[in-house]
Parts: sequence; structure tokens; C-alpha cells
Amino acid sequence: MKNKRALIIANKVIFPSTDGGSMAMKNLANNLTILKYQLDIVTISKQSEINNKQSPTISSINKNIKQIVFKKKMSLNIWKIIISLFSNESYQANRFYSKKIKKFIQSLINKNKYNIIIFESVFSAIYLKKLKHISTSPIILRAHNIEHQIWQDLAKSHFIKKIIFSVLAKQIRNMEENIHQYVNHIFTLAPNDYQFYKKTSPTKTHNLPVTFEIKNKQLKKINNSIVHLGAMDWQPNREGMNWFLKHVLPKIQKNNPKIITYIGGKQMPKSYYQYQNQHCFIDSNIPNGENYIANKAVMFVPLFSGSGIRIKILESMSLGVPVVSTSKGAEGIPYIDGENILIGNNPNDFYNAICLLLNNKELANKIAKNGQQLIKKHFSKEFFINQFQTIIK
Repeated sequence: MKNKRALIIANKVIFPSTDGGSMAMKNLANNLTILKYQLDIVTISKQSEINNKQSPTISSINKNIKQIVFKKKMSLNIWKIIISLFSNESYQANRFYSKKIKKFIQSLINKNKYNIIIFESVFSAIYLKKLKHISTSPIILRAHNIEHQIWQDLAKSHFIKKIIFSVLAKQIRNMEENIHQYVNHIFTLAPNDYQFYKKTSPTKTHNLPVTFEIKNKQLKKINNSIVHLGAMDWQPNREGMNWFLKHVLPKIQKNNPKIITYIGGKQMPKSYYQYQNQHCFIDSNIPNGENYIANKAVMFVPLFSGSGIRIKILESMSLGVPVVSTSKGAEGIPYIDGENILIGNNPNDFYNAICLLLNNKELANKIAKNGQQLIKKHFSKEFFINQFQTIIK
């Protein structure tokens, strides 16, 4: 059987995968290769500084996947934000647009006959209206989050930035509510996101969760270790980590200093490095997210805003690493507190949940094993493949 071809446009680098979003994209890419697709993946790497004349990096991940990485300057421009306040176009999405990247994507479309074209996230979909002659291929938006909900949540918690965040939320909502006009299908990763897109496009919207395989890695765990992995250029991650560093880490350092904290993720704020010491490690360069998580005793996920589903929680569960999260962080996952995860929504509960898992090995093993059972039941590869083949015939 001849391989089919797929083009994927992503708003971040997929290989290597260093955060939840890129893990979800890697997961899809691997599933498509099982379905005999040959993949061209155009990715956009956010940079604070860059030489605009720099050529993209092209690499063969394996015999079925080619990744093209464009580096694009993404530092916030206050003046452009202010100008955007008087526009309906999304400032956040426009940051990902480049004529150079658009021209490259167009050349791929003109040259190759793709069976499907996938836009990973609403941010990469900024190219949709700019490209020509793509209507012959089924076009898919894969919505990782309801982005406007994230900015609405942030507006509630930031009084000074409330007006700006509210406008940014309105802009991206307008894009999300109208994107169905330009695509054949919308794939969501979480039930709540599915309900949102279903309102505007009931026939085009499908919920296809990220899939995971159970992995029993024979790695020696670092005693008393807790880990967080997440891109710090994503506002909800930064908001949650600020809360953890201010309210939970001091409790750990005062009451249980033997706990070793690992915080990893790209675009790490410089201010976080002040917390680094022999019991707290801050790292912005994580070559392999799975390995970074797998040898730790507990994964912690402090989130208070955002939407979608937290891939890092599912990844940790699949690896047999017990998870402590806020209820917001675990949203979209069919969890049972105390059975396959521990939930803590205030500093004391969050800290106590971490200590409980580190001190009670029997409970930690129970949470870990039940987490893997949750993955088997709700996030199987077979379910995704069957659904995908039903939709894309």
C-alpha cells in the first residue's frame, strides 16, 4: 500500500518534545505514521532574538517524518499590543505569522499532493487565510485549548492588566468562533473544548484525545524528588509556578528540606533562578521530557487558569509517576481524587499531598498504578485510530 502524505503546521518544535503541547503533537505524528502517512512538519520556534535571514533547519526524524524548523522572534511588543487593541485581529496569533514561512508552506502545497493538512493550534491557523489552493485536501484544525478562556481567566487574576487581557481574549475568541469556515474538521483534545467548538460547528467537530502507551521504565527514582515540566512562555504555567514558588516551596524548605524540587521548561524566567540551590534545580534546556519525568517520585502541576487537557499529567500517569495537581490542572481528565491522582487547591493541601506521596510508598504505588489504568481505559491508541479512520475516509 502506497504511503499517504500529510502536512502539519505547528506553533512549536515537535521533535524533541519538551512540554505538554509538543508531546501531544509528537503523539499525533507517531499515530499518523502507523496509518501509513509520510509527514512534512513545519514548526515555528519562538525566539527572543534572531537573525531574520537565517534559513530553516530541515531534519529527517525517521524514514516517515521530516521536520522543518523556522526560528521566529516572539518577544512582546507593547506598542503593537496597544495598536492591536483597536483591531479584531488576534495579536497573539499574528505573532506567529511570517511571509517567509507562508511562502515556504505554499511551496510545499504547490509541490506535493497532500492527503490531509493539519494546523496544530489556533495560532498556526493564522496561515489558513493566507494560503492558496489547499481546498483539495481535507484541512484539520487541532485545537489544544480554548485560548480565549485562558486570557479571560488571566484577566480575572491580574487587575492592572485586566483591560489588555480582556481585549486579547476577545480577539482570539473571534478567531476561534469563525475558524470553522476555513477547515473541514476540528479535532479537540478535551471534552470541554469539544463542547465549545461544537456550538459553532457541530458537524465538523470531533473529540480525539491524545493517546499514550503504558511504559514501565526501569529507572532508579531520585529519592524525595518532585518535578514540574512546562513551557514557561505559556501564561497559565508561569502563573501557577509563581504561586508554587511563593506559597508552597517555602513550606517545603522550612518543614521538609530533604525534598528535591526539579522545575524544567523552555523560556524559564530569569527570576526563577534565585530559587536554585542544592535542593531546587531550575533548567530551561530539557532534551527529553519523558526521561526528565520518569526518574522522579512525584509530578506536581499547579494550574489555576487555562483550558484543554494537561498532557504532562497524562504523560506522567503513563510512566507510572504519581501526580499532585490542582482541580483546574486536572480538568478534562476523568480522575478520582485519592485513587489515581491527589488534588490540592490551596498551599497547605498541595504541600500535604506532595509529602503524603513521598512518605507513603504504598499510596504512591496505588496512585501510580491506577493512573496507568486510567490511561489504558480512556486514552488508548486503538480508540484514536478507529475514530480518525472513520472521520478521514
